[in-house]
Amino acid sequence: MNKELLILKRKKAKELHEQGCSNRKIARHLLASKDSVGKWVLMNDRGIAIDNRGWKKGKSRKYTPEAKQQIMRNIRN
Repeated sequence: MNKELLILKRKKAKELHEQGCSNRKIARHLLASKDSVGKWVLMNDRGIAIDNRGWKKGKSRKYTPEAKQQIMRNIRN
């Protein structure tokens, strides 16, 4: 997953959490784990933009094109 998509997912998770959605529901909506969502909703604005994943910078996850499209549709809604 590229950094921009990750940042969008984190922002959407915070937005949905502020609207009262549970972490589990957000995780299903954004195709993420509920543990990740739990971390994202606790992040401040600066932390959202920091790429601290455990692999080399610029290396993306191996999502299928269909999964990427579904994530983008869910972020926009």
